Amino acid sequence: MGGREHAVTLSRVFRAPRELVWALVADTNRWDRASGLTPGTYGWREHEGRRRRGGTAREMGFEVEWIEPPYEWVEGSFVHGERRFLKGPVARGGFRARLEDVEGGTEVRATAYVAGEGAVVSVLSPILRTRFRRALRRYLASIDEVLSRAEKSADADQPPFVRVRRALAAGYDPVTSGARTPANVEVLEQRLGALRERGVAGAMADRLALLLRDRPDEEVAQIRPFELARIWDADRREVLRAFLYATLAGLVDLRWQINCPVCRVAAGVADSLEDVRNEVHCHACNIAYDVDFGRHIEAVFQCHPAIRRVDAEVYCASSPSFLPHVFGQLVMGPKETREEVVETPIGLLCCRTPDDGRSVDVDVPHPASLVEVTVHVDRLEATVSAPKGERGLLRVVNRTGRPVEVLIERGGWSADAVLGTVVASFPEFLDLFATEAPAAGVDLSIGNLALLFSDLTGSTALYERIGDARAFAIVEEHFRLMEQVVHRHRGAVVKTMGDAVMASFASAEDAVRAAIEMVAENDEAHGELGLGVKLGVHAGPCLAVRANDRLDFFGTTVNVAARLQAKAEAGHVVLTEELANDARVSAALGALPRRSFQTALKGIREEQRLAAVDAREPPEKLASEAS
Repeated sequence: MGGREHAVTLSRVFRAPRELVWALVADTNRWDRASGLTPGTYGWREHEGRRRRGGTAREMGFEVEWIEPPYEWVEGSFVHGERRFLKGPVARGGFRARLEDVEGGTEVRATAYVAGEGAVVSVLSPILRTRFRRALRRYLASIDEVLSRAEKSADADQPPFVRVRRALAAGYDPVTSGARTPANVEVLEQRLGALRERGVAGAMADRLALLLRDRPDEEVAQIRPFELARIWDADRREVLRAFLYATLAGLVDLRWQINCPVCRVAAGVADSLEDVRNEVHCHACNIAYDVDFGRHIEAVFQCHPAIRRVDAEVYCASSPSFLPHVFGQLVMGPKETREEVVETPIGLLCCRTPDDGRSVDVDVPHPASLVEVTVHVDRLEATVSAPKGERGLLRVVNRTGRPVEVLIERGGWSADAVLGTVVASFPEFLDLFATEAPAAGVDLSIGNLALLFSDLTGSTALYERIGDARAFAIVEEHFRLMEQVVHRHRGAVVKTMGDAVMASFASAEDAVRAAIEMVAENDEAHGELGLGVKLGVHAGPCLAVRANDRLDFFGTTVNVAARLQAKAEAGHVVLTEELANDARVSAALGALPRRSFQTALKGIREEQRLAAVDAREPPEKLASEAS
């Protein structure tokens, strides 16, 4: 197809596990940049009755235009990516590599090629082959240097593309890391001073400074704080906190990336939550979907242009590196069977055929498993069994008479993303970015959020007994104590209403632990004054809305949490019985006394089975009494 191939092939042995070698070799975006290609301008187009990703660029004085059929790869085994040119001197060009285990390491056989006919191709062929040979030698040598920094045991449960980022971040090489735009050091130091004044100092401020000043453009064009925390071996929430303050200090800009629930890559980016709408269209999957603030919206950061003006240039939009969750992607011919010796990921694998929207899940118990995916005319099947040998085997069978694209994805893995659920329960975000909220009239759904309502009891009598001024000061101290407890349990105070507090948490167990400690803290500080605290906790779907120009939450889950608090007595936490019986919530409640009852909640149609937990006895005391 597309004329005679003009290729260069090089082999090299690396003393590293082949999954890590593959992650660097298969990063075709990195390879295209290292080989001297210019960044492409990408979009989607119809080609031969199929929706394909296409690009344009200027190469060697020629205007070129191409489409990219689905790249093929199986993690740890091979990768093949190709451009088919619609305009330009050659018909097609690409890169392929295959990996094999050899004594002492992993052998890579890598090929770069172009194909075409005619005088222009004949003239360009020796020039391109020389260019490819030099680029391959340089790139493979740089990969060897990166792998020398890789820790074999680091993040063993993560996809290889994620694992090698730590090694890439441990050094700098222009071949593998790309350009490094000079930083405006004067502006950087000035704004670092503002960051330190806001309470982010010491090692964290120094790390931020080195990142923004010295790291390559690709690392500061889109920064994911939780991924960076993994690389730095730092606390995730402390790194996120630092980036929120760095945004206010003018060191970075905050952006909102809307991720597709099917392909898990960005379907759009917004400068503000106000720009996010309820529905987004993913061009890669050609589907529209309702946005879930908790699961689809991710907070990402970019170096502020006053410090460094960087662009997230794309050299290869179809690179497997952009899809770390995809273990394999194959284009199968009619009646074709393919096998690859692999180390299969442990856990849930999702197998799907994008053209017809079929999918099936299979659970893999061991890396030396046989995973067989079969495409029938009317269905998709996947099975797992134990093969013979030390490594696993992937077998894909197409029993139809037409070509099919097959994807095998990690079903249980999720990226280190600061999703909306985290943001909605992060105190610094709600405090520092109070006006960052959806547009008026736009309600963004959140699939699951835990909410806590507390109310102070005995305050009216306290005002009458000791006077307004002293009582007011004590109530204010109560609020400070409650806020501190919420923060310690990874929650955020959404608002206060009279004597009540509304707080949000990413998980119900965090909310329950916070509620128990709130009772203990209040009783120790103000119990003798006759002040008590009663609480309700509930978790479920809700809406993120703009209320009084602030981010707020609305819906049945919010209403139920508030009504549960109204059913509580001082020192008690009330939950639905269903939530109290959840394994993780039950573990958080421990041996605290619990009473079940059934009652109606205002505004809720059916009566509810509730659990009232007496949190006045600390778990340590209960445990000692039981022993």
